[in-house]
Amino acid sequence: MNGNQRRFAADWWLFVIILVLVVFGIVMVYDSSYCIARAYDDYNNDPFHFARKQVLSAAIGFAGLFICSRIPYWWLKRIAVPGFILSIILLLLVWGIGLVSLGARRWIALGPIQLQPSELAKLAMVVFLAWLLAERRAYVQTARGVFWLTVAVGVPMILTERQPDLGTAATMFFAYLILLAAAGVRRKYLLVVTLACSLLAVGTLYLPSKSHPEEPNYRMRRITTFLHPEADKDKDGYQVWRSLVALGSGGATGVGFTFGHEKRPGGLPAQRTDFIFAVVGEELGLVGTSAVLIAFLCLACRGFSIALRTKDPFGRFLATGLTALVSAQALLNIAVVTSWAPTTGIPLPLISYGGSSLVPTLCGLGILLGISCRPFYREGGSKTPLLSKERPSQKFFERAGIK
Repeated sequence: MNGNQRRFAADWWLFVIILVLVVFGIVMVYDSSYCIARAYDDYNNDPFHFARKQVLSAAIGFAGLFICSRIPYWWLKRIAVPGFILSIILLLLVWGIGLVSLGARRWIALGPIQLQPSELAKLAMVVFLAWLLAERRAYVQTARGVFWLTVAVGVPMILTERQPDLGTAATMFFAYLILLAAAGVRRKYLLVVTLACSLLAVGTLYLPSKSHPEEPNYRMRRITTFLHPEADKDKDGYQVWRSLVALGSGGATGVGFTFGHEKRPGGLPAQRTDFIFAVVGEELGLVGTSAVLIAFLCLACRGFSIALRTKDPFGRFLATGLTALVSAQALLNIAVVTSWAPTTGIPLPLISYGGSSLVPTLCGLGILLGISCRPFYREGGSKTPLLSKERPSQKFFERAGIK
């Protein structure tokens, strides 16, 4: 085995954080959904209806995590471009054969399985960017390179936003900015990209909404409502207002596990998906929400630490992008629930109900664990044997960056 191909143990701290968040998510999915599931015949009056599906999704996701962690991450270079193109094709197919739910067309039915192409597009975009930044780093740092790269990744972002799925599109954009910054792109280019995309986003507010075509100003009103949800708490501000009521009712220690009121029928909408953080705040209080924030902060620290100690440029950018996706999505979801950002309809990663989000997220984190196993890999790197009867020389460790 060559020194640069040595496989070390995975980052177990990262795995423990992932496991804790997923198990906590299953518990909270049951807690936030059993009242709804027991009250309606559509769910066979089964209080474990959603929790059982979440356990199945978690099992599939951890199987994907294990498989992805065992695959050498540099193999992903071969599918970077085809995977990116395929993700765009799937996003286009959503327009034609996608399923409509709550006014949004985001899913493709494959028998009993519902595929959400935007979740796959996030991973495909990160792999494509990591490959391009590693192979053409000098070109990407030029104005022309930044322009054409922004046009390329802007295609899946725009297709995702038009589903409409503004939350996922915003997550992809934040991950893109973080990757550009990690590649050393000049600040003025980052500023221009941010301003241009912001103006484009503001322009979409004046486009008619697919879910409410009869209301031409629905998008703009939905964005501005989060500033003062109490002013329209019976209509557009209802969801954010009920979320703030739930968080305020919890206080420091919460009303107690399973004793929350906002999760009941007629209370907080989307309590098991986009607004599950509000249920955590009501029942577990500031202590519970702080623990969730600390867990995601630790996940981000472990992910970026893996990126910093990875010697291969492709692996470093890939680890950065995967960590940025999960961190940005968690931050955006919490900002929406606490009324710091407009309602965008984005789940809390690893915790919210839904296999279409949980499984791809776990697969992406599996790739991150795989990168942590091979921090010294370099394509065409050293041929010095690492496993031998003799003690490794100090020269090898110096070349690996270990002092």
